[in-house]
Amino acid sequence: MGLFTRSTLDSKINGAANMGERAVRGASDAVDSASSQLRSLLDDLESSISGAKDIDADKLRKELQSKLKTARSQMNGAGGVIADKLNDAAGYADDFVHDKPWHTLGAVAGLALLVGYLAGRA
Repeated sequence: MGLFTRSTLDSKINGAANMGERAVRGASDAVDSASSQLRSLLDDLESSISGAKDIDADKLRKELQSKLKTARSQMNGAGGVIADKLNDAAGYADDFVHDKPWHTLGAVAGLALLVGYLAGRA
């Protein structure tokens, strides 16, 4: 009857939580990287526009298009990283649910009991 022991259930829930935390950390790092790249692009655009007095319009347009193209490709890469991390976490959760349906059911029942208790106190 080791199927429903507290330590077994705790270890499985902790494993799932750790995988979720890693996925969130990876997605957060990708978002931070994309955010810093966007900030850098905006700084470059601002400096290009402020220095536009000395540059002709065609040169400025080409420079801005080049910077926007680079930023777009970097954003697409960051979006791919976030999607990969979330897909990994979803795949792990799916595998866990299929491999341990009774553990999952126990965890969901425990969470439902906790939520019901907290809702009843409010």
